[in-house]
Amino acid sequence: MPHYRALGDIPPKRHTQHRGPEGGLYYEELMGEEGFSSDSSLLYHRHIPSAITDSTVWELPDQRTVPNHPLLPRHFALHGLVKGERWRD
Repeated sequence: MPHYRALGDIPPKRHTQHRGPEGGLYYEELMGEEGFSSDSSLLYHRHIPSAITDSTVWELPDQRTVPNHPLLPRHFALHGLVKGERWRD
């Protein structure tokens, strides 16, 4: 059974219109650990939580291809390093 904790000014029912003292709507955000299937918190904001505050130009890294270094096959005959079955002790 989920437990609820209420802090601050919240509406009587969840996921309904909630207006501030000036009459403007609060913005609702559902924050959870694993989407909608796990524990979550319903948060109300005065301003849009996803508003863009800054943006910068992102330059693409170098997209040229380089040749692969050839892989050399290796075979380590490790069973010949220890004689008998003494190595298991």
